[in-house]
Amino acid sequence: MNISGMAVRTQDWEQVARQAEFRPAKMATLCSMSERHLQRIFKKHLQRTPSQWLRELQCRLAKQLISQGYSSKAAAAELNFATDAHFCREFKKVFGTPPQSFAPAHGIGLRMSILDPSANASQVQVAHPG
Repeated sequence: MNISGMAVRTQDWEQVARQAEFRPAKMATLCSMSERHLQRIFKKHLQRTPSQWLRELQCRLAKQLISQGYSSKAAAAELNFATDAHFCREFKKVFGTPPQSFAPAHGIGLRMSILDPSANASQVQVAHPG
């Protein structure tokens, strides 16, 4: 990674972000620069602050985890959010929808029919012997 020459790929920043536990000050330290210099670099090359970029990255990574079956709480913990409520608020700001809207839908029809048997009652016909 060549940060001083700014030949930095997004994957490199993502790797640094993970190592820094998604904290801008820690990222700056890992890159041997001041936090203010990191802010200038991000503003120039990514058109956002490190904090904004990190929050978007965390939410994109969380979306991947949730689509793989992680709960919101597990994704929040994995990606260093302070609380799962804070995670849900930030996620909704980024994607406009709650995190669980990206959860796999395996078995949802079955769960719904168990919770509300009348939902499928008109569609289900049982043959009675007689």
